[in-house]
Amino acid sequence: MHPNLRGLVRGSFVEQPDWTAFAQSACPVVFAAMPHGEFARQLPALEKQWASAGLAERLTVIDLSGDFRLADAKGFSESYGGEHACPERLPEFVYGLSEWRRERLRGARRIANPGCFATAIQLGLLPLSQLSQPPTWVAVSAVTGSSGSGASASETTHHPTRANDFRAYKMLGHQHEGEIRRTLAEHGSNLDFAFVPQSAPLVRGIFASLSFPAPVLQKSELRAVFAAAYGDSRFVRLVEGTPRVAAVTGSNFADIGLEACKGSACVLVAIDNLVKGMAGQAIQNLNIAMAWPEDQGLTQAGLFPA
Repeated sequence: MHPNLRGLVRGSFVEQPDWTAFAQSACPVVFAAMPHGEFARQLPALEKQWASAGLAERLTVIDLSGDFRLADAKGFSESYGGEHACPERLPEFVYGLSEWRRERLRGARRIANPGCFATAIQLGLLPLSQLSQPPTWVAVSAVTGSSGSGASASETTHHPTRANDFRAYKMLGHQHEGEIRRTLAEHGSNLDFAFVPQSAPLVRGIFASLSFPAPVLQKSELRAVFAAAYGDSRFVRLVEGTPRVAAVTGSNFADIGLEACKGSACVLVAIDNLVKGMAGQAIQNLNIAMAWPEDQGLTQAGLFPA
């Protein structure tokens, strides 16, 4: 399944976990990486098994799907379609945008990992409320690679139809919008945005461009605000000029570039959608929840040149 891990990982896939044996672990953790809707459907039965094995109060669960990213069942239906399988569990999950939820994540036992687009866009949007004249509206375009579409092949991920193409999709209606709006509201921001996702001939990586009118904003103020927001963030790097997807591919870093001139401003964010946008942030959230070093297991550099 993962030929790059030959000689590095000892173990095998099992169809059903032995929860009784798993309960012997001093620090039991489950990462759930199921299709949207599936983990919520299975959760009530899993919780019964965990309770029977003595795991109920000890287990840390980090869900990488969209099942618990929204505040209520209505928000889930609007973003992902269909009814939520166990809406009563939604309040138990902490939304795990690592750099902005550290206090909430400390000691958390149920964590909802953000979406990849949502991670990149929120890292660029959230500091803007600290500007002396914050924008009220931001235009967002974000490009992703084929791995953002999941593991199953489809027309949009098939190599002959994608390799030399560039297109937009789900314009102004992507499912990650809901969690972004939820986070903005929880931070008291009245900022609105329009989001156009785009598909590029890449395998992995996200490049988000956030643009807004800024008649009096100086680049020095923009940079100072972002430096204050991320000065203690191990995995956010402010770069001169444009960030580059190749510089973050394979790493948990988010590179952010900033510009302000001629009455406009832009924030540019590059991440690896599979690491900072998914599995890496899940590990970062685990580290925060357990009060371990935040970069534990995550200090690998990007694969440059990719």
